[in-house]
Amino acid sequence: MKALSVTVGTTPIAGAINQASSTVRTVVIEALLVVAAIVSLLPGFATLAMHASGRDGRFADAIVGVSHLPGPVLPSVCAALAGRVDERLGDRLCGSQKGAPVDRARIDAVPRALIDARALLRQALQAPVVAADARLADLRQAQREGVGDPDVLREAIASAESQIQHYSTRFAIAPAAGAEPLAFACAFEGARAALAQPAPDPSSAGAAARANAVMLLAAALDGHPATAVLARTTAIEPAAPRRACADMGLVDALARVAALTSDARAAATSDAKNAAMRALLHTAGWQWAGWMIAGLLLLQLSRRAGLAAPGIAAALIVAAAAAWLGRVPLPLATDHAFVLGRESTSLWSMPAPFVLALAAAGVLLLLSAPWVSRAFATSAQRPSSAFGYPGLVFATGIGWLVLLDLSANGHPSNRYLALYHQGHLWVGMLAFSVVAFARQPIGRALSWTLSMLDGSASRVAARCGAVGGAAMLIALLIVLIGLVGSLLLNVRQLTSELGRLWLIVGAAWFFFLRGTPFTERMSRSGTSIGSLARYVWPLLFVVAVLIGAMLVTHDMGPLLIAGYGAGAFVAASVAMWWYQRRGAAGVAYGVAVAVFVAWIVVTTGALFRLGSLDDVGAARLENLTAPLASASDQLALVTWFQRASPAAGFGLGSVPWCGFGAAGTCAGVPVQIQSDYTFTALIGEFGWSAAWAFTIGCAVWLHWMARCHAGATRGEPRFVRAGARIRNDEQAFLSWICVTWVVLSMCQLAVTVAGNIAVIPLTGVTFPFVSFGMTSLIANAAMLGLAINVNATSGDAHG
Repeated sequence: MKALSVTVGTTPIAGAINQASSTVRTVVIEALLVVAAIVSLLPGFATLAMHASGRDGRFADAIVGVSHLPGPVLPSVCAALAGRVDERLGDRLCGSQKGAPVDRARIDAVPRALIDARALLRQALQAPVVAADARLADLRQAQREGVGDPDVLREAIASAESQIQHYSTRFAIAPAAGAEPLAFACAFEGARAALAQPAPDPSSAGAAARANAVMLLAAALDGHPATAVLARTTAIEPAAPRRACADMGLVDALARVAALTSDARAAATSDAKNAAMRALLHTAGWQWAGWMIAGLLLLQLSRRAGLAAPGIAAALIVAAAAAWLGRVPLPLATDHAFVLGRESTSLWSMPAPFVLALAAAGVLLLLSAPWVSRAFATSAQRPSSAFGYPGLVFATGIGWLVLLDLSANGHPSNRYLALYHQGHLWVGMLAFSVVAFARQPIGRALSWTLSMLDGSASRVAARCGAVGGAAMLIALLIVLIGLVGSLLLNVRQLTSELGRLWLIVGAAWFFFLRGTPFTERMSRSGTSIGSLARYVWPLLFVVAVLIGAMLVTHDMGPLLIAGYGAGAFVAASVAMWWYQRRGAAGVAYGVAVAVFVAWIVVTTGALFRLGSLDDVGAARLENLTAPLASASDQLALVTWFQRASPAAGFGLGSVPWCGFGAAGTCAGVPVQIQSDYTFTALIGEFGWSAAWAFTIGCAVWLHWMARCHAGATRGEPRFVRAGARIRNDEQAFLSWICVTWVVLSMCQLAVTVAGNIAVIPLTGVTFPFVSFGMTSLIANAAMLGLAINVNATSGDAHG
């Protein structure tokens, strides 16, 4: 990076005045662009507010939740049938609850515990209908007797009838007394018929199939989420169904029972989510606009000197207020918990514990600011670009519009995506604001930590010699990959972002140190091959650790992005080595382009040649080469959807996410449309031209963020004056972090779009700032917080 020398006129005062006026102009443009983005997108939110009930009334008011449900029956069945079912079935349903088998006698009948659970479920499902029928009878009697307002009674009767109809449809239950869903009868009938087959040998596969049927029936009554998949992939003793169940075999019946009981057990939570979604569709636009304006104000405050600690406290308090006002769901809650920022819709209701904790932390930090300000010492900052924050506003607004539409009108399993994204966006904005205040202390802490590690490693390598150092390096590589494989094997969302962070910080540190005189002398000494190897080995080590960790965790999508991004870093390092050794800038640029093109060709070739070694990669390659003949039809559906979209898109609220089939089904775009296929979703909403314009605009925006850092620092380690003190310059390292983050984000954007248009296999990575995903959004928001500002001191103010 080259320095931007601020010398206007003939005096330093003229330069300072010019820089101040430039900063003011940038801030004004930034604010105007934010307002323009908000004004342009708010009508889209208003359009989606008209779809508050969702497709087929998915968010409509429901009758009171189901209560008095029976307790779990699966543990007792697991204890009784341990060792008699298929091993995979027992491991998935029972896990550590498996006990020793009681005996090896054959199973003649459905266990009594399952029969009792069926009776209790029937009573629990009928109770709301009985209560609603009684209320409806009272209303009709009042109407006949002329008691009360006739219009009010007529509306109440219509609402009660609608609720009964909605409840009966939801749980597939007839209003007759004692009725139960047909799936219950078919599941028990199928299980009994399977048990009535001629008794096989207790150790045969037929005996295991009988035990499998009982185990799956217990799982269905408990509403276990894996019942449907296991029923289709596990051997069950076949049996002829009765006439009423001719169109519903045992497998389908078990799947429907599991879905119904799971819905019944989650009815209270589902109704709370439905109410929250209805409110969110009405208020999402204003919540988003309020968060963006609050973020802009906090960003302006972060540019003042010495306000890091009070600013972080203010960000925590503002986030707590936003969660309380918008009833934001806690994004870090478990899958079975749904915690809103406020207990009820009343503004006077009690805030949630996490809101109170956040506000208390902000107040405590604000009160202790005079004592902690030394650790959070900051100097004045200025915007790195007038387009930085407005780009975030526009990208998050577009992403939330798409998610709101998908929640209201897309696949039923995605109906709460916008509600979850509300919490994700809330945390993302909090992370952005906190990092924007603390970017200078973060830069100093990172520089100091990495300097200590680098110095320690250099001393150890000097004592061990070349051979010993290489051996220790290989050992460290194996240890790091082993730690990732043992500790983070099944958390791919986390490992992908940790891998990106490793590559970003590692590559930034490499380029940060390669501008020193020592590395310049190292690049000129020795033979070309030896000099190049000594020059680039730290970067190659960082890349090797990342590739090994991704292979161990089978995280192939981030692996491809890291592969392409690493190519850009390696090409840049080779070009730097060439320039320091030969001194020819034009040739160095040519070497960089040649190395990067060769790396892209080799990486893409390896993807097509070696991708089939991984099960997911093989499926994606098959889907790419033969979309109509492969086991998955996702790419065929996406291609159809892209070609069927009008030039200007279908428009918000009018996209046929579920195709044009019968109501109640959703055979349209893939369920992953909100993450893997975000580019296709943009085409459906806004058309091809707008989707490409937004994609190219996102790439230009990211490039502009990196370009603006080139004028803020020399990009090399140095000391700068801070009043009467001399300290390390953290801006250079932070700018390199910005550059490496931008390179990886642009690679991620390119891979996502290329997978959507069938240039390469889809890799399951998100569209930056737009796709659904908590870890990706928070990580990108934090990185943008590091890049959004630069130090206001002159780039040539050496200590």
